[in-house]
Amino acid sequence: MPKVTVLMPVYNGEIYLQEAIDSILSQTFQDFEFLIINDGSTDSTREIICSYDDPRIRLIDNDCNLGLTQSLNKGLKLAEGEFIARQDADDISEPERLAKQVTFLETHPEVALVGTWYKDIDPQGKLIEKRNLPCNSTQIRWEILFYCPFVHSAVMFHKYTILEQIGFYDEAYSYAQDYDLWWRIARSLKMINLNEYLVNLRINPSSMTATYGNIVDDEPLQIKFNNLGYLLGWDGHKKWNNGVHLKEMTSLWLGESEELKYLNLEQLNQVIEQIFHLHQAFCNYYKLDSEESQKHRNEVSTNLSTQLLKLTYYYWEKDKYTAWQLLNRACRMNFSILLVKKAMGLFLNLIIRARLAREIRQMT
Repeated sequence: MPKVTVLMPVYNGEIYLQEAIDSILSQTFQDFEFLIINDGSTDSTREIICSYDDPRIRLIDNDCNLGLTQSLNKGLKLAEGEFIARQDADDISEPERLAKQVTFLETHPEVALVGTWYKDIDPQGKLIEKRNLPCNSTQIRWEILFYCPFVHSAVMFHKYTILEQIGFYDEAYSYAQDYDLWWRIARSLKMINLNEYLVNLRINPSSMTATYGNIVDDEPLQIKFNNLGYLLGWDGHKKWNNGVHLKEMTSLWLGESEELKYLNLEQLNQVIEQIFHLHQAFCNYYKLDSEESQKHRNEVSTNLSTQLLKLTYYYWEKDKYTAWQLLNRACRMNFSILLVKKAMGLFLNLIIRARLAREIRQMT
């Protein structure tokens, strides 16, 4: 029995498939089976897979296209490994990926799932940006309220722990099946991300939108609602059902200034208070002690203060009163030397911008 099953469903993936397969077969860790589910491909996908003469490759052909979620569940049932490692057919794993994840799971049996940091690459494989993700379980449980803090193609997890205690991928989701499974795991089991860039994630947004349409936004939003239902109680989260409050909170938390442009100062303050209310419910749900709760509140305050400073730039030109109020609230929320330095730098930048704008007007 292999230690790891690398699970990779693929549908018409001929363009990048060879790179993905090569990245797995060249892993420094060798005790794995490479379970490839050919999901009814009509291009040369099958021929590419069959061109490899490697006993670790185990090819399963679907009679018709079942879709990613059903193919994943089929693979989980067929997998023989103790650990499941995911791999997408257009991504690339670094040579040490499996070795480092196996070592971590074996030395930390209390952790059910481990992901990694990653690099965004373009369709040609060129680096776009390095991406960091939250690493410890508390951070992950909080961030998962706003976005998916794992790369599907970078996770490895205990097969039987997950299947027996949590279950399979929910086949009601065709796009965000991973996000749904991660938040269900997070509610009761520990999950972490290694702070190493062990996966290259290929960015091709047009194909994702063309394949999944509106559910690219709809499914993650529904998952967030489900998560809130457990934290706030199903009656307490009813007011969020139109999605507006949750989208505003997510935009503020992630620093998406453009998404907040229609909010006035009072509305922004309400969003801030909603996040702190959610923080309290979060601490209660996960039974954080007083020290952990205070640490988490400080982290929430620090991030919100940073985002408010960024918003100050945005509001400066359209509403200086709101800009100054945001700056004031940021300092009151998290009064630290670092924040004061940021605020002073912001203040000087705003003065310089105003002076330059005045000079330009005078010249014209």
